[in-house]
Amino acid sequence: MRTLLLLTVIALAATGCGDSTAAPAGSGGDTTQHGAPRVRTPLDSTKAAKKPCTLLSGPQLKTLDMVGVEGVEESTPTGPICSWDDTEGDSGQYVTFTFTTGNGNGGLDRVYELKSTFQLFELQAPLQDYPTLLNAPTDDRRNGVCALVVGITDTQILTTTVKLRTGPKPAPRAFEPCAVAREAADLALTSIREQA
Repeated sequence: MRTLLLLTVIALAATGCGDSTAAPAGSGGDTTQHGAPRVRTPLDSTKAAKKPCTLLSGPQLKTLDMVGVEGVEESTPTGPICSWDDTEGDSGQYVTFTFTTGNGNGGLDRVYELKSTFQLFELQAPLQDYPTLLNAPTDDRRNGVCALVVGITDTQILTTTVKLRTGPKPAPRAFEPCAVAREAADLALTSIREQA
């Protein structure tokens, strides 16, 4: 399960690799070169990205029914991540946050540029006024997996990946992975704002 999630996270965050062709922030217009909506109020995620496990506090974990679950931080070539694994617990949830890093070309514009390479590319309603979409190499929502991408600046995304326990003893929300991902992302955005 962890391998599947890491592959999804790495594939999504890898959209920040390569040459950027996005229009510079502040260059005007409502969308970037490849049609992504511009982020009008960029979030400063410098502190949060250094300590991604601070994105979910104790009370926030309670909101997700993951009381007492400890976050595990890792560094990847595409950026820092933190994961909370409660797949064997009451919630049956595994939640991961990934920040893209690099040379400033990890924004939604890059995701939009590569959208034909993804099986799942589905626009969603903004979250706290930040543009969002469902995006993954394969569409595994029926298997309890969902990845929600949030544009936090014109050149950076936060990806929330959720895997819910399925099978004989499914998680209480086994068939709502995208709803869980959206709730978790909302909590993370609140934490980033508080840390900025």
